[in-house]
Amino acid sequence: MEENNTEPKDLLAFVLDNIQYLAIFQGLFLIIFGVAMYILTDKSSVTSLIPSFIGAGLFFPGYLVHSKPSTKMHAMHATALFALIGTLGGFMAIPSIMEGDWGNATIARLVLLLVCGDYMVLSIMSFRRARMNRLSKV
Repeated sequence: MEENNTEPKDLLAFVLDNIQYLAIFQGLFLIIFGVAMYILTDKSSVTSLIPSFIGAGLFFPGYLVHSKPSTKMHAMHATALFALIGTLGGFMAIPSIMEGDWGNATIARLVLLLVCGDYMVLSIMSFRRARMNRLSKV
């Protein structure tokens, strides 16, 4: 019996072709996470809302593409910019983790690193796929 090894590749192709929905879902997650961190820290600092601001930068362009597909190229580049900012900010968690600090700020940065880093890699793959598709049509 022969195994079907094309399923993961098809799933990846599906995600890359519908990256705007990933932006919407991850943006919503970061918005909710940021608000939760703000509430958990007894509303002590507006900086605990940074994941929410980054999440809004993913959510709104993703939703714009959903409602107006002609804006896909520009809106997805905007989401990649916010993902890059979130990834770079999330790297600040690494020294804190190495020192053994697992406070709310470190957890928030780690979540930013993981979510935005994941989205950044997938968006780069999506851009490459879109470009290869454009070139193959020429």
